[in-house]
Amino acid sequence: MSSFSMQVVIFGIKKHFPTVPIITCQELDDWRTAKEGGGVVCLDTRPEEEYRVSHILGARRVDPEGPHSISLHLSKNTPVVCYCSVGYRSSQVVHMLLHTEDPSPPIYNLEGGIFQWAMEGRDLQDQSGTRTEIVHPYSRFWGRLLPSRLKSPL
Repeated sequence: MSSFSMQVVIFGIKKHFPTVPIITCQELDDWRTAKEGGGVVCLDTRPEEEYRVSHILGARRVDPEGPHSISLHLSKNTPVVCYCSVGYRSSQVVHMLLHTEDPSPPIYNLEGGIFQWAMEGRDLQDQSGTRTEIVHPYSRFWGRLLPSRLKSPL
């Protein structure tokens, strides 16, 4: 699939979750660089199997099946960025957090998720902390958004 296909997916997610704040990969990368990786918390909302293949450096995995159990224990000024494969599942988590954390810290959804992050050539690490370029494709259908060189086997 082309980058146009990813843009269609991103548009659909924004339309389905119009109140969920977003941040682009470039904005997050700039933010992390400016704050030397601190001052922003990345939450990976994918299942353990996907997280083990790769995740954004320093990201914490949260259970996507039980987002109600996510306890941030953060300063109300510490921004939180949630992500998943393309942004749908993480939008659900952001939506839930915005309505349960009182008052909530600034919470954003990563536009395009880890797929977009990887396609832009940004740093990823696997479960052992080794840098990698590959991403779990989530499914055969959604994996078509990724170039073959970035896809791990299912």
